[in-house]
Amino acid sequence: MIINPIDIDGDVTESCDVCIIGSGSSGGVMAMEMSKAGYSVVVLEEGGNYTGYSLTQREPEMMGELYQQRAARTTKDLSVAIMQGKCVGGGTVVNVADCVRIHDEVLRKWEVEFGITDMTPEIMKPYFEKVEKILKVERIKESELNGSNLMVKKGAEKLGYSGETFDTNREGCVGCGYCLLGCTYDKKQAVSLNYIPMAMKDGAKVYVYTRAERVEEKGGKAHKVNGTFLDPITKEEIGKIDVTAKVILVAANTINTDQLLLKSGLCNSSGLVGKNLILQPQTMVSGIFSEKLMSHRGITQSYVCNEFEEVDEERGLTGFRLEGSFGMPGIVSSLMGGFGLETKELMTSYNYLSAMMILVPEEPSGEVKLNKYKRPEVHYEMKDDTKKRMMQGMKEGAKILFAAGAEKVALSYEVPALLDDESQLSIIDERGIEPCGQAIMAFHIQGTCRMGPDSKTSVVDNYMESHDVKNLFVVDASVCPSTSSSHNMVAVMAMAHRAADYILTNKEKYFS
Repeated sequence: MIINPIDIDGDVTESCDVCIIGSGSSGGVMAMEMSKAGYSVVVLEEGGNYTGYSLTQREPEMMGELYQQRAARTTKDLSVAIMQGKCVGGGTVVNVADCVRIHDEVLRKWEVEFGITDMTPEIMKPYFEKVEKILKVERIKESELNGSNLMVKKGAEKLGYSGETFDTNREGCVGCGYCLLGCTYDKKQAVSLNYIPMAMKDGAKVYVYTRAERVEEKGGKAHKVNGTFLDPITKEEIGKIDVTAKVILVAANTINTDQLLLKSGLCNSSGLVGKNLILQPQTMVSGIFSEKLMSHRGITQSYVCNEFEEVDEERGLTGFRLEGSFGMPGIVSSLMGGFGLETKELMTSYNYLSAMMILVPEEPSGEVKLNKYKRPEVHYEMKDDTKKRMMQGMKEGAKILFAAGAEKVALSYEVPALLDDESQLSIIDERGIEPCGQAIMAFHIQGTCRMGPDSKTSVVDNYMESHDVKNLFVVDASVCPSTSSSHNMVAVMAMAHRAADYILTNKEKYFS
């Protein structure tokens, strides 16, 4: 059942087998698996529960309700916007439904470099298949490409670059284009529509507008979660909840998980909680065409040029991807560059735009710390190699759009740069990549609670259990020792299924 604090009088004390902090990709998997096995489950979710027509398609309203810090989370220097879900279903509600597995080469890199010997491609295959079956994953048909993605495909093919449509967890998509605000028509198969309902059918309780504040241990084992009830409108504290549990699963997503563990003073004998942050930065390149493309309609992200994506067992996932993409007017205007009249003029071309995101996998490049108010600060400095690949991606993206027939190409600099042809691409080398010099976003945050067999070099073991505190697991993307995949929903969910299998196989150890 969904439990809303406004329906509760006073503070609450719960006792259960499993307490899960977060209801997104991994939290939803864990809730379903633990409930299905017959264990009592309590889920604490800081955001609200939004499905169907409660997802209003209004940017100012939904961006504030569905994203961390009302969609205003950034790195400390304001150079990178960090987009993370905050609602039942988490990022699966607000993502663009791209379903990508972890490359076999990445899993082998984790085995050789990080000692994660029991996540081989052979071991992980059935977990990927299980996730894809529940999410109803299918390949997007070329007939479903919208205006923006068609131009990316056209330009890539003209240049002889490889590309493909995405696998997606949409079923019966109506093409409204509001994916980043959640699917009003419940066609995107978010965790809130499958895993969480299955968990609740088996007895799980999901407390919404409930923020986990602290985890307590007792005798070297996870013991209790202290939480706060929030007013759904004002987000002010209106009560407390304490949940005593035999197993505690932290699935609050990278950054929030770090905040919780650092506030709790747990799991950090290695000193690595919050370290090794991976943002996987992205920037936008857009083309202005003479024909109306109406790129905000249809499946807004459906085609990728993967010509420059590289993966091998030594480096893992690297290179860059050029992903056809688009969004609502608010988010597009924030990425177009300029201020005032400059932005207004650029946005008059909104219906004629095709855009792509330059996605750059990276090595760990940052750290999450707590400020004096115990709130997270994201410290990040883009490495030279990442800058180089982002700049190359911007050039190739511009070439693709010009090849597709764009009259002008816009780069996402603070001071707008409108290019008339490829001869002007040198502006990318001239301006480079400087903090706050252009619009850069991050959607797939990873790496701050690294997993591995050695307690000195990792936070959790190969099955995501804390080295320091038994029965306390971290099951979200923060455990990835390097970039897991270009889109990490399926990756995180498969890893969570694997961790759930481990817990249930060893149930006497955890539930006796």
